[in-house]
Amino acid sequence: MMDFETEEQQVEALKKWWKENARTLIAGAIIGISVISGWRYYVEYQKNHSEYASILYENILQKSNKADALPQQELNVNKLLAEYSDTPYASLAALVLAKSQLVSGDVAKAQQNLEWVIKNSKQTELKHLARIRMMRLLSATQQYDAALKLAEIDYPESFVAMYEELKGDIYVLMKKFDEARLAYDKAILSSSQQASKWLHLKRDDLGEFKLKEPSV
Repeated sequence: MMDFETEEQQVEALKKWWKENARTLIAGAIIGISVISGWRYYVEYQKNHSEYASILYENILQKSNKADALPQQELNVNKLLAEYSDTPYASLAALVLAKSQLVSGDVAKAQQNLEWVIKNSKQTELKHLARIRMMRLLSATQQYDAALKLAEIDYPESFVAMYEELKGDIYVLMKKFDEARLAYDKAILSSSQQASKWLHLKRDDLGEFKLKEPSV
C-alpha cells in the first residue's frame, strides 16, 4: 500500500484513481441497480401473472356445471391457454372444460383440450390424467387401438393401476380376454391401497387363464 507524506498527495492520488476508474464504477452501479430492479419487476410480474390465472380458473370452475356458461368457459380457457400456459391453471382449466364439453356432446372440442394438456402441460400428473381421459374417450367411440396406443409409455407407479385397469376394460370390449386378465392382474397388484371391489369383480368375471390349443 502506498504511503503519502501529505494530505495533498492523498487527495491527488484519489483524484487520479477516480479518473481512471469512475466509468467502471458507475457502470457497475448502474448494472447492479438494473439487476435488482429487474428481479423485483420479474417477481412482481410472476405473482400478478399467477394470481390472474387463478382468478380465471376459479371462474371457470364455478361455472363448470352450468350449460349456458359453456361459451364463456371456452373464452376463458382459450385465454388461459394463450397467455398463461406456463401456469398449472391452464391445464386444469382445459381438463374442466373438456369434461363440460363431453357432457354437452361436443366430443371433438373435448378431445382438442385433452390433446393440449398431453402435449403442453408442465405437470406430469396432469399429463397422465389427460392421457387416461383421452383413452376413455377413444374407447367410448370404439377407437380401441388408438386408446391402447396412448398407454404405450413409461408411467409412474402411482398411475399403473389406473392405466392397467383401463387397458383391461378396453381389451374386454375387444374380446381379448387373456390380455384383459393380465391387465387387471397388474392393476390389482400395483394398487397402492386395497384394489376396489369393482376391479376384483371384473377380474373374477373373466375366470382363469385358458390354455390355447397348439396349432396343428
